[in-house]
Amino acid sequence: MKLGGHVVFGENVDTDLLNGYVRLLGELYDGGRWVVVVGGGEQARRYIAAARKIGLDEATCDEAAIKVTRLHAYLFARALGDLAVQAVPTTVDELRYLTGFGKVVVSGGLQAGQSTMAVSIHAASVIGAERVVVASDVDGVYTDDPKKNPEAKLLPRISFAQLAEISKKVSQRAGDYQLIDAVGLAMALRTRIPLYYVNGNNLEAVRQALMGRQAGTIVAD
Repeated sequence: MKLGGHVVFGENVDTDLLNGYVRLLGELYDGGRWVVVVGGGEQARRYIAAARKIGLDEATCDEAAIKVTRLHAYLFARALGDLAVQAVPTTVDELRYLTGFGKVVVSGGLQAGQSTMAVSIHAASVIGAERVVVASDVDGVYTDDPKKNPEAKLLPRISFAQLAEISKKVSQRAGDYQLIDAVGLAMALRTRIPLYYVNGNNLEAVRQALMGRQAGTIVAD
């Protein structure tokens, strides 16, 4: 599952929603190889903006954001308690190793220039996941940015080719309606692991997606 940083870790940490995720994963986790990748959200964007303002290079800006995602991952893992591995991976090899403990692995970013969306798809490929659930702040994939265009229509199911086309039409700037970044898209097109886009504030939709049922938008061939 890719959990957008702005879903739980927005202006303030939504502890009620965080506890809801703890209960949900406690109910559904079956002892298999599960990875939750947590984004940086608004907190990461603030540090990126500050780093740029004081003249730091882009790689350093990325590193600052990664540290924020790892703090979010640490808090999420601690909230999960014994259900999760209490170590946050910093490399793909560490992630692969930790998934062998029979617990949920919670990760943040891994390397500069790679979004948490790309990390999620990479992690899914490493563990042989059946799907990637993308929990954001909208109900799925739309024909246009639903935050700006009230006429945008939710698409229940699309192909990877359609996802690639739609992603060209929307902004790639942080904070906008971003479906998937270029690196993540390239990995998705290569792995072809189904993506389930759902509203992360709707725990029932997340539940259905984790169980492989129709929810939000399914991207698959």
